[in-house]
Amino acid sequence: MLKRLLQRVVASMTKLAEVVEQKSDAPLHGVQSGRVEKRHSESQSDGQAKVRIKKAKYAMLLAYQGKNYFGMQIQKGHPTIEGELISAMHKLGWITEQMKEQPSLFHFQRAARTDRAVSAVRQICGMELPQRDDYAIIGVNELNTLLPEDIRVISMRRATNLFHPQKKCCARTYSYTLPTFAFAKPTELTNAAFRIKKETIDEINHLLSIYKGTHNFFNYTSKREFDDRSCFRYILSFECGEPFLFHDDVRNEDVEFIQLTVKGQSFILHQIRKMVGMVIAVVRELQYKSYIQRTFESDRVDVPKAPGLGLLLERVHYDVYDRKHAKTHEPLTDWGPEVEARVKEVKFELITKEILISELRHQSMLQWLADLVRHDFCADPEAEELPKQTFLTMAVAKAEEAAKAAAEKMEVKEENVPSCEDGAKQEALEDGTTANVSSCGDTIKKEIQEDGTTVDIPPACTDAIKKEIQGDNVTVQSGQITEHCRACMLGMWSVIPGKGAIKLCEWSTHSIGQSYQLACPLRLFQK
Repeated sequence: MLKRLLQRVVASMTKLAEVVEQKSDAPLHGVQSGRVEKRHSESQSDGQAKVRIKKAKYAMLLAYQGKNYFGMQIQKGHPTIEGELISAMHKLGWITEQMKEQPSLFHFQRAARTDRAVSAVRQICGMELPQRDDYAIIGVNELNTLLPEDIRVISMRRATNLFHPQKKCCARTYSYTLPTFAFAKPTELTNAAFRIKKETIDEINHLLSIYKGTHNFFNYTSKREFDDRSCFRYILSFECGEPFLFHDDVRNEDVEFIQLTVKGQSFILHQIRKMVGMVIAVVRELQYKSYIQRTFESDRVDVPKAPGLGLLLERVHYDVYDRKHAKTHEPLTDWGPEVEARVKEVKFELITKEILISELRHQSMLQWLADLVRHDFCADPEAEELPKQTFLTMAVAKAEEAAKAAAEKMEVKEENVPSCEDGAKQEALEDGTTANVSSCGDTIKKEIQEDGTTVDIPPACTDAIKKEIQGDNVTVQSGQITEHCRACMLGMWSVIPGKGAIKLCEWSTHSIGQSYQLACPLRLFQK
């Protein structure tokens, strides 16, 4: 038994020796000189060795004027900041065609998504690009030659491989620039000659301080409910700066502007514009100060939204990131004096100056103020609480009562009405009364009383009877409320203590610069 087992072992070893001897002349597959070779498909491509490109994460600092764009983030079919920037990088060969269509392939992110027409002066973008040492100078110049004039790349820096501009950002600072006449009181003129008082600035700062801290801002955005935890935002600071003058070359006058600056951890859609709009409404006495606190509660409130023209992303803060990587990477909050000097230059020429000129040309704030007077803060139609009565709403109610009473009185005396002819006008003057009646050929609806106290205009007369306000001498005219003034876009009536309802704007079709006797509610024009 043992003998047969030994014979089998010897036979197996003999066969193995024969196989080894047959392959002794052939090299081991994939091994030459002790090194393992790669397969042909991996080692070569069309006869050339494949080269692996080293990549690194970069942070880009850029500024842009947003009035010609539909926000920062890419939107198909609309011009955006990211669309222009990524297209320029593709033309330079920094990214491939596939990366252009899918920016996530080269890890493109932004610190803040600005809305339509909103500008930024220190926006930060993060991306993974082929490693180069000259991005900060040569790369910036190459990009700016391909970008539109209203988008400027300021500088670029190496960042950590895990850098994310939005998630690593600990705070954001925005500013809102607007003409000071937006804060004019009802008794003050709302025009270019307005100059804000220190007391008003103190009041604005007090109102802005109400927003500091953590609050539920669901009333300051859209399509969110009170129980949505994402509506809670933390405001670090909110302040009003000092006023400054900017010369209007067209009208050859100086207009006063002011800047509001807010710093917070993050903001939701429309939040800043609605905060500014609410403060303006309170300062102009169109709403109570206590109403601001009510907007943080569960009841739905329609908070007015200020125009987007003056909103500007000033800075994104990376304080924690800068402290953590101070020894290995340059800071991203403060880019140094040389870069900051360039930022200030671009900010004024590209953004601030354009904001001021656009405001003077298009009067966006002035038009918004006209609509603000009619704004209904009560968004819930089933709410039992009545909206706040302002001086204008009370004036309209008073005027409607006067118009109704006058109409009833006119019907009674309609039979004894003389015609609006020169003879009737002369006869009225001979009675010892002063009647400024236009000769339009229509019938006067109410004859002059015996005591000479009442004179009404013809029903279809196109020439308005002129009234004057000189000191306390106020002439009150009764009659129906006409359509809104097309120049100031506000109602015609107001209330003067002790005088009742008076008509503020005498002509519904007056043009800008036209001289007329009564000031309109916005006090845009004077006699």
